[in-house]
Amino acid sequence: MTKRESKRPQNSKSEVFESDLCDALPDVFYAIDSDFRLQKWNDRLPKRTGYTDDELAEMSPRALVPEDERPILEKATRAVLERGETQTVESHLLTEDGQRIPHEFNGSPITDESGTVVGLAGTARNIAERKRRENERKQYETLFETINDGVFVLDADLRYTAVNDAFAAMAGYERDQLLDLHASVLSTEEDFERGEQLALEIANGERDVAALESELVRKDGTLLPVETRFTFLQADDAETVVGVVRDVSKRKRRERTLRKHRDELETLNHINVVIRELVWALVSAATREEVERTVCDYLADSDLYRFAWIGERDRDTGGVTVRTEAGIDDGARELFETVDTKNDWERPASEVLHSGELTVINDIESDERFPASIRQNITDSAVRSGIALPFSHGQTVYGVLVVYATRTNAFSEREAKGFEALGELVGFVIDAVESKRLLFADRVVELEFRVTDDTSFFVGVSKDEATITLEEVIPGKNGALLEYVRIDGIPAEDVLKRATESDAIRRIRQVDGTLFELVITEASPVLTLAERGASVSEAIAENGTARIVTELPADADVRSVVETLETAFPATELVGKHERKQPARAVHDFREELEDDLTERQLAILRAAYTAGYFDWPRASTAEDVAEALGISAPTLHQHLRKAEAKVFSSFLAE
Repeated sequence: MTKRESKRPQNSKSEVFESDLCDALPDVFYAIDSDFRLQKWNDRLPKRTGYTDDELAEMSPRALVPEDERPILEKATRAVLERGETQTVESHLLTEDGQRIPHEFNGSPITDESGTVVGLAGTARNIAERKRRENERKQYETLFETINDGVFVLDADLRYTAVNDAFAAMAGYERDQLLDLHASVLSTEEDFERGEQLALEIANGERDVAALESELVRKDGTLLPVETRFTFLQADDAETVVGVVRDVSKRKRRERTLRKHRDELETLNHINVVIRELVWALVSAATREEVERTVCDYLADSDLYRFAWIGERDRDTGGVTVRTEAGIDDGARELFETVDTKNDWERPASEVLHSGELTVINDIESDERFPASIRQNITDSAVRSGIALPFSHGQTVYGVLVVYATRTNAFSEREAKGFEALGELVGFVIDAVESKRLLFADRVVELEFRVTDDTSFFVGVSKDEATITLEEVIPGKNGALLEYVRIDGIPAEDVLKRATESDAIRRIRQVDGTLFELVITEASPVLTLAERGASVSEAIAENGTARIVTELPADADVRSVVETLETAFPATELVGKHERKQPARAVHDFREELEDDLTERQLAILRAAYTAGYFDWPRASTAEDVAEALGISAPTLHQHLRKAEAKVFSSFLAE
């Protein structure tokens, strides 16, 4: 131990023992007199600060602490020297090179024989390691409390000894309610056994950290999907389990959604393949029966659906009658039919025929739209869901397609849209097949109707002393009809005004004089007949009555066509029906008639223009090229071509 120089010798045994004792202390020892001067210190002080003993002898104790902390030390020192109190202060010991080392300073009073305080004796303990551990602990405590994940500590008996707020919130408990609770309370039996197995693997050195996806059993009994990572930690000679728990419910929901979308996409791709193959098969279908049979066979043969059938309205019973079917329905259709006849409930197929709207049943067993008897008995079959959709074209519903599947929710919104498109396609194909039958039929049925229903635009207009004659009917887009009619007896302005005010007329244009061009979208007997595959050969309306003559193939369902028209226009009467042979004209007969009608000059110019590629696209020759070759002017060529074209079109289109 070092001290300031003393006039008396310092070689007594007690002094030597005292010096050796102070130097043996692990902490800094120091003594300060009442004038706040350093009087004694052990070897730890120069070693700790880097100052020599001579330098320390000349220094004030204040110089050994940072300037900003001196007031605290001075206050504690005065408390010792002036009031004889023992003080403990945490501050920093300032080294010769400016380093600040955290220390705990302890000071006690030194008194003389009379009890007067004459100085201060104390120690300074290096607490740098303790401060480091405290800071680490504070960091861990802050992390423990602020982390979004749940954190827990289990003792050797697997009881919770510490949890953070996040874990308590996940579990639905207060924090103090979880303390001393066994870990098995928050786990399912299966998950707890899996956790024990992973803990055993850690104990055997097979892994350092275990990860487990499980379900946390909350206080209210609900299950929360979580991901837990845990390991062993040795603390105070006791082994504990420390774990972090993350709520993965949102991730699980996203994964389920992605899986569902992926499955739906795969199913939709499969449906698209089936529909694409079905479209190719429909191209070669020659009859309506073949079209319907092809649809049912393709759907039932795929691994997506179990059974498919097509029905139409039974006009005697008002129910639904089956036209064709394919697959195995396990008695489901018969079950629906039985209940349909015994109750006021209307089966989906019948509803579709009435409304013309698609309907989806995702789970027959739980769908309360179905009577209890169906929901109870459907479990005896493999059928779990279904879809019913119309075959329609324009305003005509040809029938209903019903498809059954063995899985619930088999018909997603996207799948339903695919089926909706299929229904429109099949309706179009049936309409085309029926029209084709009429075109190539050897014999036709001619029907004559008398219509007085003024919901028809032309019947209503004819009441104002107008005579309306149908000149031509051409199929338009989206089920509309392009009609050319002559309207005599009323001013053209009145016709245009009334057509503009009518919902049935999308567009009207005066072509010339009394000839009008109209786009009809609804409320037209001609449109209704055309949608059923009939060809209207004559239509005249006057004095509020329309006479319409139409043709159908000889084997067509005449009754269905008549009932369709009567349903749309109740004031309709079938006044005539007879069958006749369809006249056939040979190609050579047509050519001979045309050649007789054309002048020699018109025929020559027409042949030249055709051979020179004038009618090709893009044109191989212009009108000027052809005119120059023929030695005539371009205007003369155009004049002869127009007259020749008019005669050709007239021979082909006029009746």
